[in-house]
Parts: sequence; C-alpha cells; structure tokens
Amino acid sequence: MNLKPLILTLTLLAASVLSAQTVQQFAITKSGKVIPSAVEEKWNANLQHMEMPSVNGSGEKAKLLRMKQEQQKKYPRKSTTLTTKDFNNSLGSNVFSSVEGFEGNDYNNRVPNDNTIAISNDGILVSAINSKYLVYDTQADTTMEIGYLNQMVTPFGIPASRSKYDPKLTYDPNEDRFILSFLIGNIYQTSQIAMCFSITNNPIDGWHIYFLDGNALGTNHWTDYPAMIVNEDEVFLTGNLLENNTSWQTGFHESIIWQIDKWGGYRGDTSLNFQVWSGLLDDTIKIRNIHPVEGARSLSGPKQYFLSNKNFSAESDTVYLISIDNTLASGSAQIDIKPLSTPDHYFLAPNAQQSITKELATNDSRVLGAVVDGDWIQYVHNTLDTANGTCAVYHGTIRGIDSPTPIVSGVTISDTVMDLGYPNIASSASAYGDEECVIGFNFTSPVDTNGVACVYYNNTEEYSNIIKLKTGDAPIDILSGTLDRWGDYFGIQRKFNEPCSIWLAGMYGKTNENGCWISNVRTSSFCEENFTNVDETSSPHAQVFPNPVHDVASIDFDWPTTEPGNIKIVDLSGKLITTLYEDLIKKGANRISFFVDHLPSGIYFIQVSSEHHSVTKKFIVE
Repeated sequence: MNLKPLILTLTLLAASVLSAQTVQQFAITKSGKVIPSAVEEKWNANLQHMEMPSVNGSGEKAKLLRMKQEQQKKYPRKSTTLTTKDFNNSLGSNVFSSVEGFEGNDYNNRVPNDNTIAISNDGILVSAINSKYLVYDTQADTTMEIGYLNQMVTPFGIPASRSKYDPKLTYDPNEDRFILSFLIGNIYQTSQIAMCFSITNNPIDGWHIYFLDGNALGTNHWTDYPAMIVNEDEVFLTGNLLENNTSWQTGFHESIIWQIDKWGGYRGDTSLNFQVWSGLLDDTIKIRNIHPVEGARSLSGPKQYFLSNKNFSAESDTVYLISIDNTLASGSAQIDIKPLSTPDHYFLAPNAQQSITKELATNDSRVLGAVVDGDWIQYVHNTLDTANGTCAVYHGTIRGIDSPTPIVSGVTISDTVMDLGYPNIASSASAYGDEECVIGFNFTSPVDTNGVACVYYNNTEEYSNIIKLKTGDAPIDILSGTLDRWGDYFGIQRKFNEPCSIWLAGMYGKTNENGCWISNVRTSSFCEENFTNVDETSSPHAQVFPNPVHDVASIDFDWPTTEPGNIKIVDLSGKLITTLYEDLIKKGANRISFFVDHLPSGIYFIQVSSEHHSVTKKFIVE
C-alpha cells in the first residue's frame, strides 16, 4: 500500500483526562489520477449480506438489539393522538422562503443508502450513496455525470469485486475543491480508505487518488464508520478499528483520528503527509465513534474540535469534547480531551416503526453531525423520547468551548407518533456567532410512509415544526427478517456563498427499492429578511477593510464632488448606531477609520451620504 512510517512516535498527556494519547506520523505515496467517466464499469458487482443480525447473535448489532428490547420495556410506546410533540416548536411551518427537491442517486441494490452531499459556490453538487455517485449542475438543472465508486479505484489494482462503501463528501470553499473518501474491504487484510481530491473545482475533470491503510496501526484491525471534514489547512478523518468477525465484547479495538495535509492532496503531491491519533481514553474507557466538528459559516481551524459520547449506553449524560491544537505541518500539534456532563440525559433510541411489521434499525446514539462558530458547538444524534417511546433527535449545544468548564445543554426534538432517525446539522447563519441552523433527518411511523424531513432553529432558541420534504412511496422492505436498514448517514451542507441555502440528502422508501431524495431549503429568516431594511450599494470605489474586523475598521471611498455630508453606522434593521462624521466631504479619495471593539459581534453597515450621493457597505464585527 506504499505506506512509509516516519520515525516519530509521541506520547502526549492530555490536560483534562488522565490518559496517554499516541500520535504516529506517516507519508503515503500517491496512486495516481483518475477520470472516473473514462473507466469502463461493466459489472459493479458488490456482495452484501441480506439479513439483519439475530437478537441471539454475538455481534455488536445483536447486542444493540437486545439493549433496545430492554429499553422498550422500560419506556414503551404510548397510545397518543396524531399530534406533534411540543419541543418549543413555536415558529410553526412557515420558515422557508422556498423548498425544492429532486430524485438523487438511483437505487444501487445496496442498503442502506449512506447518503452524503457537497455543493460548491458555483452550484456543482456531488451526491454519493453505497456505492454510486452523482454530479449535478444546480444552476443549469442538468446531470453532469453518474458513476460508481469502483471507477475511482479499479485503475489502481483494487479488485472490482471488493466492497466500496460508506462514502463521505466535503467541499472546501476557500480552495474551491471537493474531497471524497470511502471504505474498501471489511477485513483487516484488505481494509483501505480511498482519499480522493478533485483536481479542479469541477469533479468531472478527475481526482488525485491516495489509499490509507485501514489497518492503520498494524494491529490487525479494519476501519469502519468513518466521518470526514475539511478545515483551513487539513482534512480530518475518524473511524473505528474492529477485529475480523468477532463478538461485540472484543470486536471494537479503538477509535482513531487521521490528520491529513490537504494542500498536498490538492496539488497531487507524490507523497501525502498525515498523522494518526490513537489511545483516546477517558481514564480506562475507550472513546468510541468520534465525530469531527466542521465550521458553521466558514472553514474552522487551525484548532480542530471533535465530539463523542457514551453512544452504546442505555442512558448517559457524558459528552466528550476533544480538540487538536496546531497543524500537522507545525510539528507541535497537541490533543486535549474533556469529559462534560449535560443535565439533559440522552438514551439509546428504539428501532423505528413502519406501516408494516418490519421495523427500521436506528443504530446507537453516536454523534452524527456538529458545527462550531465563536465559542459554541451545536451537535445532533439519536435519542429516545421517554415520554412517548419514540426515536427522537437530540440537539445539543456546548458553550464556552475553550473555557475550563464548558456548559452543555440539549433539547429532544420528537413526535408522539413519528420516529426521527440519523440526524445531521448545517448552519444557515450569516453573522459571527449566530446559532440558526437546519437539522435534517429521516422519518417514519405506522401512519407516515418513511421520508425526509427537517426542522429550523433560530437565534432565540425556537424551533419550527417538523417539515416533511419528501414522503416515501412504500415502506422500506429489502432485507429478510423483521428489521431493515434505514441510515446510516444523512447528507447536509450549506452553500457557503448563499448562507440561507441548505442542501440535504436523505433516504425514503420506494416499491422494492430505496430512494435518495435531495432537497434545497432557503430560510426566510435573518440572512434574507433583515437585509430588506438596508441595501448595500455595490461600488468599486468603496471598500471596508479588514472585513471581518476585530478592533479598527476603515473605509476607503471616492467622492464625486466637494459637498457637505455625513458618515453613519447602522445595524441590520437600519437603526442608527452612531454618526461618525458630519462635515464637508472633499472630492476624490477619502478614508475614515474607527474603533469597533465595543460593538457586539454581528453585521453592520457604514453609510456615506450627501444631498446628491450615497454609498453603503457591509462589515462584520467578530
């Protein structure tokens, strides 16, 4: 696999947890470039076991089923009216200015879909499922390319017959590039992770391909359940190391973190540098199913956060806040683990009900999505609504993330009848620190054919109703037995240059197959409505800098004539904050500078006006 370990192994002591973490540095040789459409794919053969585990089995999933059975006895489903549970959903349903959607990737005879999605500033959307991808031009409303994960890797000697699954997509708005990762093989002897960096901002131009060893530590374990994000300088990948075909007690070895140089991937360097963090413990407890936190409005970094919890527990109040400070290139990256407690307990979720007797698997309660901005992190995972016995969404918030004692709180988003599964979260905010977001998930119930839905959350901690984006045509009924697959992931991403625009990809049922539904929702809140009161003039002769600003801002502007005028600062609603200047403005180039460190974080406008002329420019205070 061309893996070249460097001679550097560090043992680090985290400040907040009594345990030792190890980081090992590696370099891996590039396998080459590929244009998938040029690779012939005749068969796309993938073997999949079409049975869910038995409750009496020895595997991890069988153990979960037994735990869910015990949970259901303790918190049985209630007989209730068909009404939405009140989770402070005071905003109602009229929260989006538009809702659109279309059929995504065609069914690939594999379950579950494992939806993932990414969209560029130019509107190029990439969506992937097990084990197929779609490239779509949202501006022209046309399909650009449809292909299979096999086509990405078969030119490099990976057998077409070896499974390719669990795709993950992310988009880098700073460099205008896509990154795709997916797993190959499911035993340690064949386990690999394909890391694919788009050569240009158009993914059909091809990809630089690298292969990480799924047996990352050389301990005879394979990698499963990946998660991936990109930040300002790096790509972070997390996964679980598992033993081949073993029971739940011994099968899980540990969760690890890859810290990868993204610049080398974009350039297609012959050798790609990365390091692997392992030994992530809370005292003697192995922290499992670690999820990276992505920037809410823009890329995060250089400090990178991760979350985990006690996702295999029947009930818990523990959240793990993990951070890696400094980049791989700095040579001084450090890791910190803080166990936190929330007053709002979360629970192992029950399996979801359909209109037929077959239920849908909800997996454990691992963190499935998280975003960071300012001093807070928002995150989502499944839980149990103990009042009604339904599968619900836990929406958590951690404030003061860099303080000695971060504060965690949470809300259970649920329904008296519907089960809500596999949530994910994206920010719809346009200003620093604003917490508004969209939470997407799958839904199902005995009276609601399964589909795709979301809720909107605003800056005053209010939620919308559960808004159904797509209702399925039929129950999900692919596998044998009494349980079917429903996840394991839900795709969601904001369009970075249109903060009100959120794209979602979820799973729904069709007759004898599964469907992938892609939606676009536009919030009718803060970032659209409030700008109706202040119009920014676009002028090449006026510029605010720096923007965003922390302490001192300046505006350069050209004025056509010498005349009396004024310079004011107003907020988003048009309310006057202060008048900076009121006197003669001279013809030609002018500059005014002013302090902003006393202003609350947010969006403001500076207006230069006279009787005959005016210019308005937006600036952001961080």
